[in-house]
Amino acid sequence: MMRIYAAMAQKERELISERTRAALAAAKARGKTLGGDQGYRPTCGPDAAAAALTRQHVAERAAHRLALEVQRLQTEGIMGKAAMARVLNERGVPVPSGRGAWTHTTVARVLARAAI
Repeated sequence: MMRIYAAMAQKERELISERTRAALAAAKARGKTLGGDQGYRPTCGPDAAAAALTRQHVAERAAHRLALEVQRLQTEGIMGKAAMARVLNERGVPVPSGRGAWTHTTVARVLARAAI
């Protein structure tokens, strides 16, 4: 019984191989470039300094946007960083990274970056 299943599996592999070869030949006949290299080559390599500067600008924009929310909490009389984190989580305000929850450290970093 096992020999029958093995033979059927082998036949199915051969059929899949034939269909794949036929599809690739048809694509090649249509002029499609096959393989991983699609002709794209970047003009220059990665720039770590530019990436760091971009991350810094994104973080500063997020901090200034969130600073308004933190200032609103301060006007409501909430001064502690842990208390602010708790309220921000309760209100569903997303953290700057977009994942995780507010902590007192996250609040402190937003305050420091926004210079509040």
